[in-house]
Amino acid sequence: MNTRFGRAYGCVLGVLLLLLTACGAAQDVADSPGTQNTTSAVASPSTPTSATPTTASGPTPTETSPTKTSPTTTPQPPLAVRPAVGNCYGTGRKAFGNHRDGSRPVACATQHTAETIAVFGLGPTPRSAEIDRVWRVCQPRFTAYVGGSPTISTLGLTVILPSQAQARAGQGWVRCDVVQQPSYNGERGVPRSGSVKGMLAGGVPRQLRGCAVHWPKVDQAVIFTSCRRSHQAELIPESLTLGGPSARFPGVATTRSRSRSFCQSTFQDYVTETLNYYYYYPTAASWRSGSHDTTCWALDLKGAGLPPI
Repeated sequence: MNTRFGRAYGCVLGVLLLLLTACGAAQDVADSPGTQNTTSAVASPSTPTSATPTTASGPTPTETSPTKTSPTTTPQPPLAVRPAVGNCYGTGRKAFGNHRDGSRPVACATQHTAETIAVFGLGPTPRSAEIDRVWRVCQPRFTAYVGGSPTISTLGLTVILPSQAQARAGQGWVRCDVVQQPSYNGERGVPRSGSVKGMLAGGVPRQLRGCAVHWPKVDQAVIFTSCRRSHQAELIPESLTLGGPSARFPGVATTRSRSRSFCQSTFQDYVTETLNYYYYYPTAASWRSGSHDTTCWALDLKGAGLPPI
């Protein structure tokens, strides 16, 4: 995956350093599972033919000239035009991996994997700084379009460029899409139907709550599963915004301290069955790309599982 789109995560579990990798805008860090009494640590023609001379008795045969047929060419369909806000796409896994998609929009009422919330007129190969700027602008666009932060549900944000064929034809744009992610910050869409516009305005519906059956080990992604079964980790549908789009990064110490306090006082409002929690908070790198929110998770450390919701 293109590194300018990648995001890495870290987590401390007790005294062991766990590195969790996933995709997203830049880089975040997760703090360790904690309790209300414990301080956490940081953590892709037919060929010419000739008539055969006749060999039977009779007049001398005359050979005909070879008859050539013109190669048949199948006209190529025109390229998809510049995307528009509100379009839905059946973007495939490879296209998500390359961050390039030239497919045509489909009806949002049918199965699709991405819905466009913003389009920017940039060149076919924008620089990293331009991509960061797109992420910064699209974070609040997500909230305005969907009705909630991209950190509180299985809905997330990804960036898509034109296909190579579109780029060669002179199309230069970047689109920001909402996707229902298979994993936390997976930046790939799973098939769904219906528009996501206003989907989180009244809170996070059960089908979009983020849960994981097994808390991941080293280098494993947090794979989302249905919250209707027992699970070890549960994404809290509320986040802390540490600063507006133009705010300066407050520093690691302040960010960690505020994040810990927020999650410690919030997670049990949603999950009363455990005292364990952990959280992701932005670093200076992710802050530059617009990730200004802290994400809290409730965690079952003993493996018995948090109850279905």
